[in-house]
Order: sequence, then structure tokens, then C-alpha cells
Amino acid sequence: MKTWWVGNLLLFVIVVPLVLTLVNRTLTAILDIRTHARNILDNVVTLTGKLDEVPEQLAVTDEVVKQVAAGALRYASGADKVAELHS
Repeated sequence: MKTWWVGNLLLFVIVVPLVLTLVNRTLTAILDIRTHARNILDNVVTLTGKLDEVPEQLAVTDEVVKQVAAGALRYASGADKVAELHS
């Protein structure tokens, strides 16, 4: 009968507080994950609204690249002519 008392004492003094501590840590982590997930969702919604301008900006970028390419081609052909004159 004495061993039952020792077993019950160990259960309530060691096992129950250990289980409660582990449950507390697990729930804290779950709540932190939930908070971070909400923040990510809010930021994604904000970012999605800013993506509406991307196709227009890409069209402008394409035009600028074409102009730069044409200018670089003119420069390279002019530099080639100068190099031929000095050789």
C-alpha cells in the first residue's frame, strides 16, 4: 500500500507539472505561429495591391531597354569607325 502512495506522490509532484509545462510551451508556440501567419497574410494582401502596376512598369522597361540597345549599337559602330581611322 505504501508503494501506491509513493507512486501517486511521484505522479503529482513530477509528471503532472512536467506535462503542464510541455503543454504550456506547445500552446505558446502555436499562438506565436498564428500571430505570424496573420501578419504574413496581411502583408501579402498589401503586396498584392501593389502588383497591379507591374505590367505597365515592365512595358516602360522594355521600351527603355530597346532605346539603350539602339544607342549602344550606334556607339559601337561609331567607335569601330574611329578605330579604323586611327589604325
